[in-house]
Amino acid sequence: MRTRLARWLLRGFAPILSGWNVLHSETLDCIEQRRTFILLPFALVAGIIVYRIVGFEPASQYVAVGALLAVLLAVAMRSRAWALPLVAAAIGFAALPVHSALFGTAMLNTPKYGYYEMRLDSVVFDDGEAQRWLVSSISATDDRDDPGVRRARLAAPGGVAVQPGDVIESRVRFYPVPAPVLPGGYDAQFTGYFAGIGAYGSILGEPLVIPAKEGGVYRLIEHIRKAIADRILAVLKPNIGGIAMALINGDQSRVTEEDWATMALVGLAHVLSVSGLHLTLAAGTMYVTIRVIFSLVPEIGQRLPEKKIAAAGGIVIAIGYMLISGLQIPAIRSTIMLVLVFGAVIAGRQALTMRNVALAGLVLALMDPASVFRASYQLSFAAVVALIAAFELARHKREGSRKQRNRAVAMIVDVTMTSLVAGGATLMFTAFHFQQTAPFGVLGNLLATPLVSFVMMPSALFAMLLAPFGLEAPLLIVMGWSIEAMLWIAHLVGVLSGGFDPSPLLAPSALAVCLGALAWLAFYQSRMRLVGPVLAVPLIFLFCTEPSPDVLIADSTQAVAVRHEDGLSLLAGRLNTFATNVWSERYMEPVGPRHEDTGCDSTGCILTSSRGYSVTLALSPAVLAEDCSLADLVIARFPVPQACRAATTVIDSTDLSSGGVQALYWHPETETFTIRAAINDAGRPWRSVKDQ
Repeated sequence: MRTRLARWLLRGFAPILSGWNVLHSETLDCIEQRRTFILLPFALVAGIIVYRIVGFEPASQYVAVGALLAVLLAVAMRSRAWALPLVAAAIGFAALPVHSALFGTAMLNTPKYGYYEMRLDSVVFDDGEAQRWLVSSISATDDRDDPGVRRARLAAPGGVAVQPGDVIESRVRFYPVPAPVLPGGYDAQFTGYFAGIGAYGSILGEPLVIPAKEGGVYRLIEHIRKAIADRILAVLKPNIGGIAMALINGDQSRVTEEDWATMALVGLAHVLSVSGLHLTLAAGTMYVTIRVIFSLVPEIGQRLPEKKIAAAGGIVIAIGYMLISGLQIPAIRSTIMLVLVFGAVIAGRQALTMRNVALAGLVLALMDPASVFRASYQLSFAAVVALIAAFELARHKREGSRKQRNRAVAMIVDVTMTSLVAGGATLMFTAFHFQQTAPFGVLGNLLATPLVSFVMMPSALFAMLLAPFGLEAPLLIVMGWSIEAMLWIAHLVGVLSGGFDPSPLLAPSALAVCLGALAWLAFYQSRMRLVGPVLAVPLIFLFCTEPSPDVLIADSTQAVAVRHEDGLSLLAGRLNTFATNVWSERYMEPVGPRHEDTGCDSTGCILTSSRGYSVTLALSPAVLAEDCSLADLVIARFPVPQACRAATTVIDSTDLSSGGVQALYWHPETETFTIRAAINDAGRPWRSVKDQ
C-alpha cells in the first residue's frame, strides 16, 4: 500500500520536479550569459515603487545609509550575478529623493490672488478657444500674494498670441494642485511635484504679453510647431487636421471627443499620441529610403557604408521628430531607444536586443524616475519588451527552418503577430489606467496598421521634409485620406463590436505582478520565458481585482454617492462635476441623481441602501446623537466627537482633510465598512500642508 502511494505521489510530482530542473538549468545558463543585466531596470523600478508606497518620507540620511548597506551587501554576496540588481534596487529607492532635491517645488496649500509677472515656459494646450500654459519665475506685486512655487499651470483664454520666453503680466488666481479624486487614481500632486509644478491657476482678464527680446532654441521650436499646425489646418478639414496635428507635432487639443472615443473603443487610441510607433515608422522610413537610393546607384553604394549612413539618417529624423512633437516624455523615451538601436547598427552590432531595451529603460528611469508610474512609460516599455522577446523566439524558429514564405503573406502574419503581442503585453496596463481592454483591438490594428505604416506616417514624413519648399500640400492631402480611412475602419470595427468592452477593475498590485511577468519574459530566452506572463493572468484575476465601492465621499465638493438598488446615486452634491465624472469612468457605471428613497430635511439626509446599510449626512451637530445610534455610516463636514466614532463608522472633516476622497466597502457578513482614502501618504513632500 505504501509503495503504491509513493509511486502515485512520484507520478504527481514528477512534472513539477522536471519543470523545476529545467527552470534551474535555464536560470544558470542565463546567469552565465550575463543576462542579469537585463533585470537592472526592473530592479531599479522596484526600488522606485518601494519608495513611493511607503507611508512616510524617509530621512535623507536613512536613504543614503540604506543605499550604502545594499551596495556593501551586494559586494559581499557570493553570487555576483545578483549583486547588480540589488544595487539597482537601492539606487531606485534613492532616485526619487535625489530628483526631488533637484527638481521638486514647494506645494501651494491655500489659494492666492493678485497681480503677477511670470515667464511663459510652454503652451501645453490650445484648441482655439482656450489655452493652458506652464509658467515660471513668478513674482507678485504684493509679496503677501507670492505662491512660492517654481512653476504653475494656468488656464488662459484662447486667441492670446504667446511664445515661450514671453513675459506675462496679469491678474491670476492660484489654487492648490488637486489631490486624487479616488483611491489609486491619477495623482496630479505627485506628478506635478516632480515636474516642478506647485500650483494651478486661472488668468483673469486680458493678460499683458511682453515678447521676449531673445529667441532661444525652444522658442524657435515652438514657432516651427505653430507654423506646421497652421499649414496642416490650411489644407485639411478641422477634425482631420486635428488628428494630423496630433500625429506630427504632438498637439492633441483639436482631436474631437467623438474621434477619441471611437478609436479608444477599438484599440486605436495609441495612434493619436506620438510614441515609439510613430518615431520608429518615421525613422525607419528614412532608413529604408536612404538604402533604396543607394541601391539605385550601385557605384556610390559600393564606396560608402550605406547601412551606417542610413542609420545616421534615421537618428536625425528621430531627433527632429522629437523636437517638433514638443519634447514630450514618450517621444524623448522612444528617441533614446532609437538612438541606441541605430547606434548599434553604426557600431556594427546587433540592433534589436533585450540588452538595448534594458539600457534604455535604465537611462529613462534615472532621468525621470516619476515617469515609471505613468501609463505612457509602462505601455511603451511593456510593448517593446514583449516585441523583442517575440522577435528572439521567432528568430530561433526561422534559423531552424529553411521554408520560404510569400512576402505578402509574411507581412500580414507579421502585422497580426505584432498587434497580438503588443496588445497582449499592454492589456493589463490599459485595463488599469483607462478601464479599457478593447477586445476587438486586434482586428482594428490589423486593418489600420498597414495604413498607418505604409501611407499615413510616410506621407507625414515627406510632407514635413518638403514643407520648407512649400510643397507639402499634396502629401498632406494623402495623409488626410489615410486618416479618413482609419476613422472609417474604427467606426466599422466599433459597429462589429457593438460597444462590447469587458474591463476588470484592477488593484495597483496588478501592476506589480505585470512588472514581475515582464522581468521573467525579458530574462529567459527559450519558451520558458512565456511561463511568467501565462501565470500572471490567473494571479491578477484571482488576487488583484477590486470591487466597486458602496459609498464615495468627495473632499473638495459636497458630492456623496451611495450604492442603492442597481447603481450609485447621489446623496448630496451635483451631477457632472469633475469628481462624479471620474467616478463614473473609473468604476464603469453612471452616478445617478438623488434616489427617491432618500429622505432630506434642514438637518441632513438619510438613505437605507438595498444592500442592508444606512447612511446619514449630518448638516448640524444637533442631530449627531440620533444619527450615531441609528446609522451604519455618519458623514459630516465638521469634526465629530470620539463617542460617535465608538458607536458607528464616521467620516468627518478631519478624515476628508487628511485623507481626501473616501471610498467605503460594505461587508454584509460582519455589517462593517472598509475605508480606503485617496491620500495615505500625507507626510510626503508632494502633499500640500493642509493635507498633512
